[in-house]
Amino acid sequence: VRYKYNGFELIEPTVILDNIPGAGNHDGCRFAFGDDGKLYITTGDAQNTSLAQDLTSLNGKVLRINPDGTIPEDNPYYAMSSRRNEIWSYGHRNPQGLVFNNGILYSSEHGPSTNDEMNIIEKDRNYGWPNVEGMCNEPLEEQYCETHNIKEPLAIYYENRTLAVAGIAFYNVETSAPNLIPEFQNSLLMTTLKTGILMQIKLSEDGKSVL
Repeated sequence: VRYKYNGFELIEPTVILDNIPGAGNHDGCRFAFGDDGKLYITTGDAQNTSLAQDLTSLNGKVLRINPDGTIPEDNPYYAMSSRRNEIWSYGHRNPQGLVFNNGILYSSEHGPSTNDEMNIIEKDRNYGWPNVEGMCNEPLEEQYCETHNIKEPLAIYYENRTLAVAGIAFYNVETSAPNLIPEFQNSLLMTTLKTGILMQIKLSEDGKSVL
């Protein structure tokens, strides 16, 4: 829902996107505007794992719409009656962090009991859930990844446990800024729910690998 702020209160509520199935958890619910002016929205699988691979469902996806709720013509399934036109990527379990930096869209995502993920979100890519958890490193996963356009995570946390990753932000501040923390430059900062920590994820100069 979009509101206007008149200096005192929120007024004129306008529904942008409706009828997204929800549940007690696994709802995603993070959004960010891209440099392209489009609104990107994460949704979880709403505790129904099959929805993440279902292209007729809004669940388990990253959605991309115009600010007024209409569908961008360069969306991968634009004007296709057999698929939801809002879909940008799919195969997500519960993505709770979303941030752009330098044209790259990052998203943090809950794993089940292992393999929380940090992903780089790309157009029309499949992120594997529920058939792939974390990297494509098990025999059945390797086979699935080869045939289903899987994008592996930038990083996982971890093979034997989870942190319950949540909100993320990108730290890239002008060097003249007051209270600059030089060690944080070119890093993702990620909060966690289960472990109650703030994690710094230092990235390569191009932002496509973890140092």
